[in-house]
Amino acid sequence: MRIPLYLAIPISLVTVALIWWGCTRKMDFLTPPSEARLGQIRAEALASLHVSRIEDDAISVKVPVTDRDPTLTDPIHLEPVDLGDIKSPPVLDTYSDRAPEGAAKLIALGRALEGEGAFQRALLAYERVLDLSQPDPEQIQSALAAIRLLRPTLPRWNNDKAAALPVVIHVGTGEKFADILPEILGQITADLNSASSGLNDFSFKLHIGRSIRTTDAPTPVALWITGTGEKAPSTDVLSFTTDDPEILNADLLKIIFNLIRAHLSKSASYNPAPEAMDDPMAALGSNITRLLWKEFGTILNPKEAEKTER
Repeated sequence: MRIPLYLAIPISLVTVALIWWGCTRKMDFLTPPSEARLGQIRAEALASLHVSRIEDDAISVKVPVTDRDPTLTDPIHLEPVDLGDIKSPPVLDTYSDRAPEGAAKLIALGRALEGEGAFQRALLAYERVLDLSQPDPEQIQSALAAIRLLRPTLPRWNNDKAAALPVVIHVGTGEKFADILPEILGQITADLNSASSGLNDFSFKLHIGRSIRTTDAPTPVALWITGTGEKAPSTDVLSFTTDDPEILNADLLKIIFNLIRAHLSKSASYNPAPEAMDDPMAALGSNITRLLWKEFGTILNPKEAEKTER
């Protein structure tokens, strides 16, 4: 049975009024208790606690009070970074002499140079982390992140095509990809010229053979890189098979990166370039430093390199 509203509302108001009048009318909720009353409350609370027989329990242990504020820590002393002469034009191997100081100091140097607006020199410092110091994985990632931010904002190191070292990409395959490869390789060589910062002048040469008679078999593709001339040095030959023209560009970039990285690791005295974990094109423009690009072109063209140095 429901109570009508005209009865429920007066009953509720009367109930609240009776409770207030009989229980809380004379209570003061606004005035804070005196110190004497607080002392009495603390004494009653302590008396109600359980007395522990264990001396080192949470209640009995006394925490020593120190004179020093625990929130205050010793000030961090940052070592000043010697920037050296940042006004003179840098060279490709700038900061090679500071590589023995370690990757951490090279990274600190790069950041300090960025703060001074010397971005070309900062990039060189980060590159020395990769090719000449002994970085740990975290330092490698820090250097790569900085390189990928700086490289696109800076001009090519070399804009004189006559001074670039010639590098030829050779691709051998069947007739299936003969029509689409020239366009793909044209774009790849242009991208490689940019990745090498103009230090190398890439071109390509196709070697088309007979196609495999079985039409549903993947097409083999062989790739190697040389300098110019009949007896020019060459990288190893790497092969792969594919039946999808859509991923041919990505496959070629992966093989090109691996060929360059392997040849530098075998023939140069610098650190191996970090492996390409995801995007081979991004790795070509960051994992391989500009000093390594120059070294790669020099290894494949020893005579041309001598002329360029003269």
